[in-house]
Order: sequence, then C-alpha cells, then structure tokens
Amino acid sequence: MDPLQQNAIYNERFVKVICVGAGASGIILAYKLKRSFTNYSLTVYDKNSEVSGTWYENRYPGCACDVPSHNYTYSFEPKADFSSVYSGSKEIKSYFQDFVTKYDLQQFIKTSHLVTETRWTEEKGLWDVKAKDLSTGKVVEDWCHILIHATGYLNKPAWPAIPGIEKYQEVKLHSADYDESVSLEGKNVHLIGAASSAVQILPAIQPIVKRAKIFIRSPVWVLPDISSESGEYSPEQIEKFVNDPEAVQELRQNNERTMNSIFTMYMKDTILQEQCKNLLTSTTKKLLQDEEMERHLIPDFAVGCKRVIPSGYKYLSTLKKENIDVVYSGVSAFTEDGCISDDGASHAGDVIICATGFNTSYVPSYPVVLAEEGRNLQDEWRESISGYMGVGISEFPNTLTLLGPYTPVSNGPTLVAIEAQADYVCAFVDRYQTEPGLLSFRPRRAACDAFKAHVASAMQRLAVREPRAEDWEFRYAGAAGARFAWLGDGVSQAEWDSTADLAYYVRRADDGVPGSRRAKALAIAKTGSQPPRPLHRQPKLAVAEDDKQEKFATHEIPMDEASVKPGKVNGTLVNGLHNS
Repeated sequence: MDPLQQNAIYNERFVKVICVGAGASGIILAYKLKRSFTNYSLTVYDKNSEVSGTWYENRYPGCACDVPSHNYTYSFEPKADFSSVYSGSKEIKSYFQDFVTKYDLQQFIKTSHLVTETRWTEEKGLWDVKAKDLSTGKVVEDWCHILIHATGYLNKPAWPAIPGIEKYQEVKLHSADYDESVSLEGKNVHLIGAASSAVQILPAIQPIVKRAKIFIRSPVWVLPDISSESGEYSPEQIEKFVNDPEAVQELRQNNERTMNSIFTMYMKDTILQEQCKNLLTSTTKKLLQDEEMERHLIPDFAVGCKRVIPSGYKYLSTLKKENIDVVYSGVSAFTEDGCISDDGASHAGDVIICATGFNTSYVPSYPVVLAEEGRNLQDEWRESISGYMGVGISEFPNTLTLLGPYTPVSNGPTLVAIEAQADYVCAFVDRYQTEPGLLSFRPRRAACDAFKAHVASAMQRLAVREPRAEDWEFRYAGAAGARFAWLGDGVSQAEWDSTADLAYYVRRADDGVPGSRRAKALAIAKTGSQPPRPLHRQPKLAVAEDDKQEKFATHEIPMDEASVKPGKVNGTLVNGLHNS
C-alpha cells in the first residue's frame, strides 16, 4: 500500500486566517498567502467601501505621497507611469486597487464590513470574530485559527482636545476625514496644525481662499521640495519609464540607497546629524529672510527628534503670501464664529480645518478578548502599550499585527517595513499549518518586556524577518508526541512531487545558505556588488558652504550622477531624506 500524502513531512493542514484591514498591509498579506500557500482560507474585512486604507480615507486638498512615488510601491511591483514625482492620493489609491485586480485578491476581501469583536477560546484554539455588514446592518459571525490586525495607525482622526469645539457654528473639517464637497473659494479659512497634513494643505488652498490663517504652536524641520512646475513627469519621461524598465529600477534603487545611507542622521551627535541641521538651518533662513519667521519656524532641536516634514519649502514660501496670516500660537478654545489663540486673541472664520493628525495610540477600535482570562487588549494598551517587533502581542495567542507598536517606519517608505512584517506573519502561518499538533503560539511576556526596554533605551533596530523561537511560547494539543507530529511517517514533500530532484543536495560546489547571521545578512545585501562608499557619510551634505546654499535653495543638488535624467525632474539628495 502506498503511503498517504497527509502523513508526509510538513504536510499542510487546513488553516483559516482572518485579517482586519484592506490597506497596504492587508493587501500584501493576501498576495503573499496566495503566492505561497495552499489549503488555506483567508477573509479580509474592511470598514471602507473600497480598498487602499489610508489612501481611501485621506483626501484633503494637496494630499500626496511625501516620498518619491517610484519608491512608494511594493518592492517587486513598480509602476512605470506615475504622473508626478510625488503622486496625489487618488493615484496612490489606484495603485493599490490595480494591484488587487491584477493578482485577483478581491476574492478574499469583504469591504463595508466593520469588525466589532474578536474573542479567543483556549479550549477550541480559535478566534471568534463578529463583523457588521454596513450595507445591510447584518452581523456576520466568523472564526479563524489565526487573526491578523492590519488596521494601521493613520485612519482615526484626532480632533483637538480644545474646549468649545461643539460651539463652532460654521464649517468644521478634519484633514483625516475631509468633506470634498465643501468649497473654500472666497472663504476665510483657519488651519490648525503645522505638521505633515498642514504642510500640504496650505499651498493647495492659498490660491482659492480669500484669506487663510494658520496656527503654528511649535516648529518642525522641513525639507526642500521639487517645485510644482517640475513636480510632474513629462510625457517623454513617462514614455521612457514605460519602455525602459531598467530606468525605473535604477531610479528606485538610487533613491533607496540614499535613504539607507543616511540613517545615522537620526542619531545624536553624528556627523550627518550636524551637517543636516546646519544645512537645513542655513537654507531655511535664505528662503524666509525674515527674523521673526526664522525665530518661530526654525527648531532648536535635532533633526529627526520630531518627524521631519518632506516637501516643505513650498509651504514655507506660502507662509509669506499676501493672503496668509501666521499666528505663532496654539488654539485654547473655540467660539461660535471662530477660535481663541493661546494669547487670548479672537479669530473669526468661515471654515476651520483641523490638521491635527491621527489617534496613533495603537489601541484597537474593537475588543480583542481572551475569554477564559477575561483580558481585553483595549484595556491593557490604554494603560501601557506593549508589543513585539511590531507584530506580536504579549501573551495573546494566534494573533499578529502589521504596523503594530514599534514598527520601524521612521527612516524610509512604510511599505518596506510592511513587506518584512508580512513575511514574518507568513512564517507563523507556515509553522502552524505544517505542525499538526500545534494549538497556539504567543510571545512570552518576558520577551516583550525586554524588547520594550530595548526600544526605550533609544537603540535603533530594523524589521526582523525570522522569528526568534525562544521569545515565543508554542502550545501543542493531543498526545505527548504532538510536538513532532510534523515528521509524519518520514516521507518528504519532494517525494510527492514528480518533478522534484531527489538528489538536490549533491552539488559541484558549496552554494548553500551561509551558517552565520552576519554572513546571511551580507549575502542578502549582495555584498561586493557595489563600489566602496564612505561609511555613515553623505558627501552631498559636505559641499562648500557657498555652493551648498546656492544649489540647495534652488533644489539642484543631484542625488547621484546616474539618477539625473533628461527632462524636467532630477533626482535630488533630499528625496532620500524624505520619510514615509
């Protein structure tokens, strides 16, 4: 009698996965599961009527990607025909929608479904999930072996905690939930906030409003931007990108190499930190040429202490426009027709736009409950956020997060971290599926506490691709031998593939995976493939002072000779400084 395939080593048992959120994280997870797994079920619930997450929800005036468009893509999925260096939110949204269509991922996604409760039962080893169908009002009851939270942190508007906000009788808008039907033409508009969203909103509304008044409580570091005239790719450039994939690849890699070469800029007392601070200070002064503005708008703290705002020089120039009023103060209260600034002055306005960001507390919007223990993650994270590598939740079984607490997104496009975390999640799905005795897995509290202490010590880290087994507790069901049930009867998967090479390990030379962590990391990084570079330095930041100020003020510092293309738009060093 022939052996049974289900008794082969690493046989894949059925696994049911539920993911909450169909933004960039949920979409890439669906892709990776479809690409590599069989015998599984996936349902992705999203409260919105369309996919793309934050790019569906953020539609305020001027909303755009603030890293170069060609680097705000999945690593393996370039888009050759981006219209602009920094594409608008609608174009970014269409990128994710087109990705879903191309790879037939819509089959896994249920839009207009709001998850209202998730509950783990240890005895069953399952998560029970409730979701409300927003189109019908019906409550859907579902279950899964593994629950993924991919709701992100840029989708819950944070209205300012200011007294009297309900008293304001005129139009009140929030950048994270913007009503596009409201016309600002000829209106007196108040803009509260001076961070990423406000930096994009102010230049966009300035030409159409009667007057705009912006309230700036504290300064932020801003980076140069490519002017609106040269921000769009020419038809010739787009045609070149479409017909020459290597040109797109070269641009993407040059941008990425620059970003990855300046990480030490965010560390205290480094050469790059000092060079960048001096450079931004001098060029900002040259742009403003106003002592009062310089005093209020140039920070005295290190670059990177707060989020550096990309594409900010157009914003700084807009502050000097005739119909723009700048109030160097926060807002202490709202009134029926406007607001009161911290200095006690009253300001009447037709429209107030609160560009006050998001609730980034990471506390989930639905209960995440351990039934037997009576624990709710909402309560625990309201008291103190904890996590593991941005993906694990201390002592919570069979549930993982994408873009969770401590995800490393400060020094480059967020999609890079999302992909790494999706790979990490897939490693756990794989282990659960191929170990039939495995009931649950959860991060050990001691490991989470140690990781949190490490983060608190200001040590920088990168996204981790391989799970550290010693940091997780794995529980097995059934007999004592269940831990080794994955061995089956000893027949390998290769013996069930008629095209597999059963002598694959006999080789002409040792081309196997390196045995040490360092060697593995260098192999992944393609060591030896590039010419030597100065370590932890960025030569473009060390140019002569006169040349530096002249070129930087006109946005002409080339990022790399190879990246300068014919046409309107040149790659620049500051592209590489732009955060996600």
